[in-house]
Amino acid sequence: MKSNKKMFIIVPLLVLCLICASYVVTTKFITSNNNSAPAEESVSTTTKQEEVSTAPESTTGTPVNSTQETGDAETTGDASKIQDIISDQTTSVFDGAVGEQNIGMAIYRSGSELTASLFTANEEDPETKLLGTLNKDTSSFVLTSEDGSITFEGTLSPDTSNGDRLTGTFKNTKDQSETEFHLTLSHSVGSPLEGRYPLVNADAADVENFARQIKLNIVEDKKHEFADLINYPINVTINNKKISINSSEEFIQHYNDIVTSDFKNKLSDSYTKYLFSNSMGVMLGDGEIWFDKFHDQGFRIYAINN
Repeated sequence: MKSNKKMFIIVPLLVLCLICASYVVTTKFITSNNNSAPAEESVSTTTKQEEVSTAPESTTGTPVNSTQETGDAETTGDASKIQDIISDQTTSVFDGAVGEQNIGMAIYRSGSELTASLFTANEEDPETKLLGTLNKDTSSFVLTSEDGSITFEGTLSPDTSNGDRLTGTFKNTKDQSETEFHLTLSHSVGSPLEGRYPLVNADAADVENFARQIKLNIVEDKKHEFADLINYPINVTINNKKISINSSEEFIQHYNDIVTSDFKNKLSDSYTKYLFSNSMGVMLGDGEIWFDKFHDQGFRIYAINN
């Protein structure tokens, strides 16, 4: 009887203990799980904050809240562009006009010293040498002829709607006249005036004499002389079709279809000095004719874009 009473007391106690133990374990498990979720959120939040804070570092735009920095950046950029219009140790070739007269000008810069040549498309006009200086601080320049009779005073203007430009006043002391001039950068070559065709194995005088010969033959309709300056076969356009011309005789037969009035007018207005050149040869006009030096023939035309 006593044994049964003891069992009656012990069993409920054991059940009660088991219930309490289960409650404690469950509480700890729930608490542990609830604590882990904010930890994950914390990592995620930190990552997003780092992404937000690092994103502006990867942008290239100028901060809008830094007016002074923006102004300095623009000033530095403009100064660099201005100097690139007439780069140091480089011949820069310009095309434009003084008043109503079309002119070309080649300028070689060495530091602040400028050496220039003034020329026109008229083969009878002499080339005029000029000397002067460049003021990088004011983006201005002065060029004067050797006899002091003419002067160009102007400024450098980069990235205009018409390109990189020189603008200012042309002064002629002989007739006391002053005229506005506007010149646009055509091309540049990293050499002095006299070495302006570094990729062509010939003197500047020889290159430009051949260009002049081409131009005069076209303007004066010297068909045979012009045909003899060509390296055959050569492709031309006739009636909107590309055809290959294989000889000077064949070229003369099609001469009027190749050298049209429009083609002739373009070449008659072209310069024959300070021409654009590269590894492909020398360009006359706006690309209407390309020529180069062939070892066995000398200078020859190898491309006609009519």
